[in-house]
Amino acid sequence: MIKNNKKSFFDNNGYFLLRKLFSDRECKKLKLEINRYFKLPLKELKQNDINFRTFVEPDGVTKNKKFWKIIFNKKMLSAIRSIIGNEICYTQHSDLHINLGAGKYHRDNAFRFFNVGPDWNEEKDQYKVLRVAIYLSDYQKSGSSLIVFPYSNKKETFLSRIEIRLWNYIRLFWSKRFNKNFLPHFFFSSKTVNLKHKAGDCIIFDQRMIHAGGVVNGVLPKYSIFLSFGAKNNLHTNNHHKYYLSRPTYLRNIPSELKKRLKDSKLLLTSKKI
Repeated sequence: MIKNNKKSFFDNNGYFLLRKLFSDRECKKLKLEINRYFKLPLKELKQNDINFRTFVEPDGVTKNKKFWKIIFNKKMLSAIRSIIGNEICYTQHSDLHINLGAGKYHRDNAFRFFNVGPDWNEEKDQYKVLRVAIYLSDYQKSGSSLIVFPYSNKKETFLSRIEIRLWNYIRLFWSKRFNKNFLPHFFFSSKTVNLKHKAGDCIIFDQRMIHAGGVVNGVLPKYSIFLSFGAKNNLHTNNHHKYYLSRPTYLRNIPSELKKRLKDSKLLLTSKKI
């Protein structure tokens, strides 16, 4: 798929599926590194080995040198540039996940209510901040997927807003009594797409798009790595970065070696020029 098609699809839907960013061999190596990070056995784990437990490390990519190479993946960066332009930067909103799924419907940006707050004001700068979800597990073996609401970064109906609240309330009620990862997602008032990814696939989406992790009920755990990139010298990029750095789980000062590599690769975040 050529670059213009990536941008066209993204502009019309708010997301883009990039197939096979990593090979099966690369996925296996990254899963073992994630196991090492969480002090789990260095082997291919089955769900019975960890009893469907969830492991999450906010800003895990930034914190761990073993994962820095992902930030500089040429195929991924090429896709990002084709969507939001050549001048991009790493915005640090990164995570390492095992079995994180079946969550509520939500957005990942700072101001999550549709059309309320600076994220929705594009008079000075277009909103060009992307979430990059890399999946190391196959839907067929883990059951994991990503449910997305196409174009919800640009449009939201009153009815769908009410339905989102209803389903999120039901999911909260369910999660207090049962395993949340076994409750499937339903929706009736807006179109949704269930992206049943394969190992190595990457989903790039507008941080403002409504989405949810799919069920995790397979034989093998679900592994994923999340990152964030934005357009340089963009108010929304800087605002997004500041929002996540206000959380205690994110590094306020990235390692100097990583900072140098980002600078050398022209991926270092710089302040908006007024």
